[in-house]
Amino acid sequence: MSSPVSQGDLSPYLVQLDGDSDRPMDPEELSRRGIELIHVRDNRYVLRNGAESRHLIIEDLERKRLRISVDDRSFEVNIADHRDQLLASLGGDSDADASQSRLDAPMPGLVLGVSVSEGDVVTKGQPVLVLEAMKMENDIKAPTDGAIRAVLVSEGDAVQKGQPLIEFEVAQ
Repeated sequence: MSSPVSQGDLSPYLVQLDGDSDRPMDPEELSRRGIELIHVRDNRYVLRNGAESRHLIIEDLERKRLRISVDDRSFEVNIADHRDQLLASLGGDSDADASQSRLDAPMPGLVLGVSVSEGDVVTKGQPVLVLEAMKMENDIKAPTDGAIRAVLVSEGDAVQKGQPLIEFEVAQ
């Protein structure tokens, strides 16, 4: 069994461009190298690297997912911060296969809120509950598209890693 990574092992950010592999990114290091992102107005920015400048349009698609347009090209960018990386190291973001019919607790914690009820229809990646673990609030997301068959926990419940939280009727 692999041990979780420590805070010191994490990059400030992991950035994934158009589904490619994650790349560590440290804003302080970029600044030391003379690379800066300057906000112009609204969703328009200038990326400056020494004497070279590029005009960018940055659109927020959803939490930590962006579309960046530059020179008539667009890129989709996913960003993982320290908390996301720590959660991933604990198994809290593992992708489920399309047939998964149950959501289990990725770590021990306290249920702060449940945002779905029996019969609700959800899509893969939709937040279904909030779990407090290691003094952090973590959105726990639906592993698949489907309907909620049963909610097995309530706000205020303490849960253990692997404990069933929600059962799904999986969409075919």
